[in-house]
Amino acid sequence: MAIVKNRIANPKRILVIKFSSIGDIVLTTSPLKSLKKIFPSAKIDFLTLNDYASILEGNKYIDRIIPFDRNTGFIKLLKTGKWINNSAYDFVIDFHNSLRSKIIRFVIRNIPKRNIKKPRWKRFLLFRFRKNLFTADFSQLKLLHQPISEWMNNEEYPLPELFISEIERKKAGMFLKEKGVTKPYITIIPGAAWLQKSWLIDNYCKLLAELKNRRNIDFVILGGKSDGICNEVAKCDPTFLNLQGKTSLRESMAIITKARFVIGADTGLVHAAEALGKRVVAIFGPTSRETGAGVNRNNSISIENKDVWCRPCSQTGKRKCYRDEQYCMTTITSEIVLSKINEGGLL
Repeated sequence: MAIVKNRIANPKRILVIKFSSIGDIVLTTSPLKSLKKIFPSAKIDFLTLNDYASILEGNKYIDRIIPFDRNTGFIKLLKTGKWINNSAYDFVIDFHNSLRSKIIRFVIRNIPKRNIKKPRWKRFLLFRFRKNLFTADFSQLKLLHQPISEWMNNEEYPLPELFISEIERKKAGMFLKEKGVTKPYITIIPGAAWLQKSWLIDNYCKLLAELKNRRNIDFVILGGKSDGICNEVAKCDPTFLNLQGKTSLRESMAIITKARFVIGADTGLVHAAEALGKRVVAIFGPTSRETGAGVNRNNSISIENKDVWCRPCSQTGKRKCYRDEQYCMTTITSEIVLSKINEGGLL
């Protein structure tokens, strides 16, 4: 491996760092594909939290997944950096640029390294003063390609991609059949890390009832153990299969691959659905493209009210709404979503 005018030529081993979370790790598979195209003979390892390592299993762009303990302390972070520094890696890319990854990166002195530069100042101005300095072509995929932009040559950013084996798909089919799902189904992913990103339960009930009236179809609800909204949506109709907290990440992904399409909030599994090749109907409230939200496939549907002046209000949607009503969500009615589904030819 050689460095010419600060350019890295022919690395044999590359280490990629992205600790969390589901959606961000999914999106990072886009620059992974670009890396493999730029350096086709390079071996690429991926350092991530052990909570999320399974997402990347079977990924043909990754040679080794290195799981990392979420509770790792400062000393272990330094030791990890030293281990990397003394390893055979030729290039390290930090796609996270968090305090944790900065500590690791600080110790790495013998290996060329690059890191993503998050637009924190632009986001601060947008959230606090409503001054939008983002360019019209900004996207999370463009941001993630920042550390390798010098090699891109104006090429398009590839779509994120995840992989599920045929065995996993068959197991998912048998599991659903045992649970009484025998018809084509739509997967519903209503939960999100922050309550402000969840659509209204009544709207889900109205929308799903209308979809059921129009098509002989089943509904499968997916979510993590903390996604209580799944139980509420399940109460809309006793025939809905609620798998909230009952499936692993890989099992959830396999179930998604067999769905007709996916409806959900701005959450990791919705991004995973797109990376698995599924069309999604994603409902965005307090987040927007400037915060990394949005769909990536041309045939997916993004639903948002761009006329709400206070939107976006935070990076992840965790900031509680300071208005009497959360208009970015309440103004998105079930009729609007149904109309978009019809226009998209999903039924």
